[in-house]
Amino acid sequence: MLRSNILYRILSLYPTISKSLVASPASLSEEDKTSSTLTLPDGRKLGYAQYGSLTGRPVILHHGLAGSRFDAASFHEVGQQLDARIIGVDRPGMGLSSPHPTRTLFDLVKDVEHLTGYLKLDSYSVIGISGGGPSTLACAKALPPTKLKAVAMVVALGPPDIGMSGARLINRIGFPYGFRYCPSFLNRWFWQRDAIGRVDLSDEERLEIVLQQVEDSKSKMSEKELAVMSDHAFHRLYLMSTREAFAQGFDGVLLDVEDIRPDLPVQLWYGKQDVFVPPNHGVQLAKRLGSRADLRLEDETHACLPVNWKKEIIENLIKAI
Repeated sequence: MLRSNILYRILSLYPTISKSLVASPASLSEEDKTSSTLTLPDGRKLGYAQYGSLTGRPVILHHGLAGSRFDAASFHEVGQQLDARIIGVDRPGMGLSSPHPTRTLFDLVKDVEHLTGYLKLDSYSVIGISGGGPSTLACAKALPPTKLKAVAMVVALGPPDIGMSGARLINRIGFPYGFRYCPSFLNRWFWQRDAIGRVDLSDEERLEIVLQQVEDSKSKMSEKELAVMSDHAFHRLYLMSTREAFAQGFDGVLLDVEDIRPDLPVQLWYGKQDVFVPPNHGVQLAKRLGSRADLRLEDETHACLPVNWKKEIIENLIKAI
């Protein structure tokens, strides 16, 4: 959620369609051939991008914060391997999606339902990464049970009453208070403090800042963590995604559940070393969801778990479709 160290700085229907071609993530910096826009019944635009196999079993992805539909690009190769169609959706006010300042989480669910209707998806699963957790839980509650087959929460925020025990101080302040009460000017200043929010710079310039931060901090990283943080493609994709998050300004990120049907499988993937969304979120969600929940606590950080376990996460999601 909120960044407090190097890991987050590097990371954290009646429509019309523009295009929906799938391209390798490596080509995204040259030309985006993955993105589409959808016109919703109220006239707003919904931005989304597709990866993996367009004929595969569909998985709707809710991106992190700050993030965008491009978060789904990291699952492109796994989607091709497993015949899965990974569909990343921009939340309102981010990426290609129109602002919707009065929305609730269940308004976003309606947008997702319009998208699945347009794409003619008979069944699908939903995955939420980090700050995409609340949107994912809302989908678990409100999407049609005949179509939604499984859900995965991956280092993802649960309900705010769980608290942030085990997180860094700035994360405990940021959730649930920071984004709820933060004024626009302070929010903008916060994100512009380093490479994530420096969208006035080119992505190459932002990458130089990030790589220097990695160099300065690598002595504190585990071998597993360093392997992820040394991957230039990982950083390029995340910087592209965060640039898109702020494409309409910085206010979109400010707006960003036990009552879930008993037969819905819910995967909970959390890192024991996560100081952004602490593993207690997974533990408490598992208690609330009971037998429908499958809790996995791995020896991973917030950034590394979605990278190192992506194949297993997608495999388990598409089994239910």
